[in-house]
Amino acid sequence: ALAGAASASGSSSLKRAQETASAVTAGLEEFDLENYDEDEDNQDGMQFFSVLKGDGELAKERDPNMVGDPDSESEDDFDEVKPEDKVFLAVSCEEDSCQLEVYVFDEEENEMYVHHDVALSAYPLCVEWLSSAGLEAEGSFGAIGLIDHSIQLWDLEDMEPMEPTRCLGKERKTKGKKKKGVSAGLGGGGSGFKAHDGPVLCLHGNSFNRNVLASGSADESVKVWDVNENTLVHTYSHHDNKVQCVRWHPTEQSVLLSAAFDRRLGLLDVRQPNQAAMTELPAEAECAIWSRHSPFECLASVDNGGVACFDVRKVVGKENGQKLWTLMAHDVACTSVQDCPTKNLLVTSGLDGCAKVWNIANGKPSLCMSKDLKAGPIFTCHSCPDAPALMCFGGKCPVMWDLSSEQLLVDAFGLPAVASSA
Repeated sequence: ALAGAASASGSSSLKRAQETASAVTAGLEEFDLENYDEDEDNQDGMQFFSVLKGDGELAKERDPNMVGDPDSESEDDFDEVKPEDKVFLAVSCEEDSCQLEVYVFDEEENEMYVHHDVALSAYPLCVEWLSSAGLEAEGSFGAIGLIDHSIQLWDLEDMEPMEPTRCLGKERKTKGKKKKGVSAGLGGGGSGFKAHDGPVLCLHGNSFNRNVLASGSADESVKVWDVNENTLVHTYSHHDNKVQCVRWHPTEQSVLLSAAFDRRLGLLDVRQPNQAAMTELPAEAECAIWSRHSPFECLASVDNGGVACFDVRKVVGKENGQKLWTLMAHDVACTSVQDCPTKNLLVTSGLDGCAKVWNIANGKPSLCMSKDLKAGPIFTCHSCPDAPALMCFGGKCPVMWDLSSEQLLVDAFGLPAVASSA
């Protein structure tokens, strides 16, 4: 009885299903779906699927206008620094942290961003780029002078370095426990090596031998290092106060310029350590450079806002008329002076937050333009060798100023004008 009931129930369900199917398909007979693929009238519709197939094959080809790997899920495209990118280094300090920051500047978009940063163990006071750090192959390295008397070299191609590639100098000899209140490196004692007996105030790499680095310190000394061998080549003691600036000559590889708080500027051939030629500065030194257009001239800015240009031949010969010209560039300390690839164009910056452009033709400086950079006190300024009109300033934030965006300067110096965007 149970089996018969189940059979009857199954027959009833099958009948209901057939009735439901007939109701759903009612009216579709006219379309003859069973012979749809053989119908010539539907061949145009089938072309839609062949188009999709063709597009699929085309999609496998690489778009020549597409940059990077569209199938990649990594950030390699962002991480990659292209040959045409403008890259510069900056250091920043907060109350409890310090960083070395690698910036990329996009000229087309006129914007900059931090590509990556490196946490530092002590307050940084100066930074210099090097292409060698004693490794087998050349690369890109940042040399940092720190308040804890150390010089650290960091591999800029390492996005997440845990420690410096190299520290110059001798390893510290620690006695007893670290004093209370001393941060883990921010105030001193964070690095295990000591390059100077005082804070490192300035660095400059030799353009002929990129493994040669000069440093100046609050311990009143100038030192020359062989970075590859991590050895101190020589120590120079021709200053009587903090050494604020060191600068290698752009064409004479053994000639070094230094300037210090003792209000003196020094010129020396590093092959002759005890024969530095000295001259007086108007005030305590802030910055000193060699003239890129006149190899026998150098310039120095000082803390009373002044700038002076010297004839180095007369300094070495101890002759009269060593100063070729002077100017009062700022009302406060003139922290940086830079001549540009464009001849007779000089840029100064100061603690007043202003950048000024001067025409120094015929040894008679005249002010062309002054600009408030809106970045607080300005501590440094550099020009770009690949972009003659591009200037980079360091204040409470980096500032890029394209001098060719100023029609006044375009007319005065013949700079290539910035193309107007459509």
